Amino acid sequence: MFDHLLKKGIYHVELTAAPIEKAKSYLCKVDVIQYFDSTSWKHSKGKAILYFQKDSAASKLLFGDRLMLEAEFAPPEKALNPDGFDYAAYLKRQGVGATCYISSGSWQTTDRNSAFSIRREADKCRNYLLNIYRKFKIQGDEFAVLAALTLGYTDDLQPDLRDSYSATGAMHILSVSGMHVGVVYIVIAFFLSFLSKNQQQNVLKMVLITLFLWAYAFLTGLSPAVIRATIMFSFVALANCFERKSQIYNTIFMSILVMLLYNPNFIFDVGFQLSYSAVLSIIFFQPIVNKLFTPKNKITKLAWNVIVVSLAAQLGTTPFTLYYFQQFPNYFLLTNMVAIDLSSLIIYLAMGLLIISFIPYLSVAVAFILKWSLWLLNFLIEFFQNLTYSVSHISIDIKQTFVLFVAIFSLSAYFYSKRFVSLFTGLTALLLVCIFNFQTNFQTLTSKRIIVFAGQKHTHVNFIDRNKSYVFTTDSTEVIRIAKSFWQNQKLDKPIYLHHNNWFSDGYACFEGKRILILNKELLKYQTTSTPLELDYLIIGEGLKPKIDQVLKSVHPRKIIVDKSISKWYTESIRVACTERKIPYYSIAKNGAYILNIFDLSPVN
Repeated sequence: MFDHLLKKGIYHVELTAAPIEKAKSYLCKVDVIQYFDSTSWKHSKGKAILYFQKDSAASKLLFGDRLMLEAEFAPPEKALNPDGFDYAAYLKRQGVGATCYISSGSWQTTDRNSAFSIRREADKCRNYLLNIYRKFKIQGDEFAVLAALTLGYTDDLQPDLRDSYSATGAMHILSVSGMHVGVVYIVIAFFLSFLSKNQQQNVLKMVLITLFLWAYAFLTGLSPAVIRATIMFSFVALANCFERKSQIYNTIFMSILVMLLYNPNFIFDVGFQLSYSAVLSIIFFQPIVNKLFTPKNKITKLAWNVIVVSLAAQLGTTPFTLYYFQQFPNYFLLTNMVAIDLSSLIIYLAMGLLIISFIPYLSVAVAFILKWSLWLLNFLIEFFQNLTYSVSHISIDIKQTFVLFVAIFSLSAYFYSKRFVSLFTGLTALLLVCIFNFQTNFQTLTSKRIIVFAGQKHTHVNFIDRNKSYVFTTDSTEVIRIAKSFWQNQKLDKPIYLHHNNWFSDGYACFEGKRILILNKELLKYQTTSTPLELDYLIIGEGLKPKIDQVLKSVHPRKIIVDKSISKWYTESIRVACTERKIPYYSIAKNGAYILNIFDLSPVN
């Protein structure tokens, strides 16, 4: 819900989170308070995301600042490309209804909200601890990993670093969640073990443990992952107060219920799904896997425990991993054997540094060891990522994800019950997954399509001939970002970038009998055709500002496609010209990527 969408005016807003620095802007979450419509101030409500142009003033913005700004809020952009990320749905689940870019000079700070806010105080506390890390010259990727690992601060994680941890199966260590809160619970319980002589002391002990857990959650900025784990361990402490053995499944599902009662949209959060599937999977599968081998000494027992936990977690999270990330880390066992132990050492060193940061020489020594431990962790993660066959690219759709979970649960139930029904259900579900995968492969091997993707500033045209993918683009980085998921889901080969071949030259293509012209600056400059060129499709992009009347004197298209790089004003002028001449017209900015199936000659839009 957002009032006054697409209305330009003066808005009074309040920052509800600390600004996040991006490559070219500062991202700020705000609540809209008032709107001025040229006559009077009106009450307004709604949550929005603002992108402030980078300057010295924007860098000083703080949580709770109230601003006056001139803006026109627009609804978040929906998914415009096939299998693309639906940013609008993502923000809607967070209650955000609008976005806007704010240029320098179009805003000013008015005051600051002085009312107490627990989230603001938590943010201040976390920033104080982050500055301690910075004081000891921990920077770059080392700082990004340390901040994520210990305080749940992920804003400094670069895409390449995220990809490395994701591709090796070590992404979970960068999320402050159950493992970290569990360590805090165990450590505090150990130090308070003397409070166990009677029921009153036991209750006091559990109250103190719960308070310490929430204090830790406070230090991490009250991130959702930490809150989930803290709620779960709070239920464990509550059960111990009444001298009852905590039923772990009841505890987990109670924490799920509490989280969903607070915000039902958490069910759509990828972190929520992955964290709970991992916890439930570890609890369920760990006893089963443990029976496969009995270690004889402490070293092999330690290594075996890491393997068991990694295998158990991977079993429960694999369907989600394949669905959301289209990849499986082949060396996840090897990675976790190194990463879990090294990350644990880093957590202890970081805690020590925060405690002794005021001691001159000792703190410097600890910071030195910590910095090199972080460097070693990042080096090993990158090393594992670069190993041959480190990642298998596997993509599944929502149907396959659901059926794969059915297979896992059914086959797991068979290990306990030994009932034929469970085995039959599990094997049938696996067969269905294979059938769905075969169906996708068959559709790919029998399809020929043309796709004009929705790029921000560049034109991307994809010619698909069965499993072969030919791409015309002026920015290969952008087209990979927006089309990679689609290519993987459709089981297509690596793209072949077009420059010149027997059916494509200088923006003109004759693909499966269809004549297509991708307009460019050179063609606009040299219009020398004596007779108009007959086309099936004219694609206008690259941010051009063509005089459409002159263009249509040189070409006679059956349909005009205007991509997203063309401004709204020129897009409208092209639409008007097409309407006057009764030429079919398609706007990618409005309707999304244009997809044409060559066989039935109909757009899939």
